[in-house]
Amino acid sequence: MSTFFTSTNNSSFNVSLIWFGTAVSVAEIMTGTFLAPLGMKDGFLAILVGHVIGGIILYLAGIIGANKRCSASESINLSFGKLGSVSFSLLNTIQLIGWTSIMTIIGAQAFNKLMASLWNMGENTILWTIIIGLFPCIWIFSTMDFVSKINKVVMLCLLLASLYLGFGAVVSANEVVTSLDESMSFGMAVELNIAMCLSWMPVISDYTRTLKNHTGTLSCVVAYCFGSILMYTIGLGSAVHYGITDICDIFMLSRLGVISLVVILLSTVTTNFITINSSSICLNHISNQLDVKYTAFFVCIISTLLAIFLSMEQYETFLYFIAATFAPLFAIAFSEYFFSHNIYHQNSFITGKNCLLWLIGFIAYELLIDYSTFIGITVPVMLAIAIINIFVNQLIGAKKFSLNKRY
Repeated sequence: MSTFFTSTNNSSFNVSLIWFGTAVSVAEIMTGTFLAPLGMKDGFLAILVGHVIGGIILYLAGIIGANKRCSASESINLSFGKLGSVSFSLLNTIQLIGWTSIMTIIGAQAFNKLMASLWNMGENTILWTIIIGLFPCIWIFSTMDFVSKINKVVMLCLLLASLYLGFGAVVSANEVVTSLDESMSFGMAVELNIAMCLSWMPVISDYTRTLKNHTGTLSCVVAYCFGSILMYTIGLGSAVHYGITDICDIFMLSRLGVISLVVILLSTVTTNFITINSSSICLNHISNQLDVKYTAFFVCIISTLLAIFLSMEQYETFLYFIAATFAPLFAIAFSEYFFSHNIYHQNSFITGKNCLLWLIGFIAYELLIDYSTFIGITVPVMLAIAIINIFVNQLIGAKKFSLNKRY
């Protein structure tokens, strides 16, 4: 399968930089602001707990790709059969395009508001949406050597700017009385952190499959979690400090000026590059006749057009929907790979038993989301589906053994 990452410079360090860049995004800062009702202490604890859990799940997904040398779509083929894998690819492509559009919307709105504040420019949201949405084309049609070099510079700039942005707010957050009065349970806060990690679970194998060892997979997960914890903390501290959750207003109050514009543009582009690349890989899995670069360009165009017409009202719901979709799916994949060793389904056209289990897990997540536990709802749902799948596989194996022995 073709991909952008075919250069010999595709080292663990270079790929880890890409994953750090994925975490450094305005979307993650914005999600961190949602935790402000908990305050700094409990909010930061929720960030740590959520990212530890989410990071472990993300690592397990990446290990399958690293061991099998296969993309996320191909790894799902092991548990859900060929048709199930194609269905997953379509579903993943849709959510990745949606995710790209959402990040473009956030970036464009923040960019527009800051430009109006700094230089009194009028309403140009559509213009900034087009510019930010199409900017990843520079990465798409460049060589991996160029991408690796520019990513190193971009990551350094983003890290320094992000640290500067969050330092003042986080340090002084406890000294300012917040005006936020929204309610959020600790479990729901943890779930928001896990959901963000899970949103990248269908993507990580597209990158870890090219790495030579498990250390490379671990470094990618650590790089992402470090960047994500940093972004969430900046969002949390800024919201508590300023008493607002509007990411555009937070950037204006930070008084970073042009630096804010650079952070918004580069962070949105580097994150969108990941989603666009994985979308093209999913489409390539469905039909290997497609050229990955031109497919990525097509995805870029579609996500930009959607960003012009979509709104951000359902952003939090979108995150939970991703978790509801992929938590049970990967619970089945993990139990198949690590316990049942794919002995029944990897050559099947479709696996009805696993598809039914996925549907049960999806419904269970949606029904239980309002009754979240201390560690969220993802872990209980995943454990339940995995245990049921292992038990059913044991019964199937025992039945087959009994039939073979009888005849």
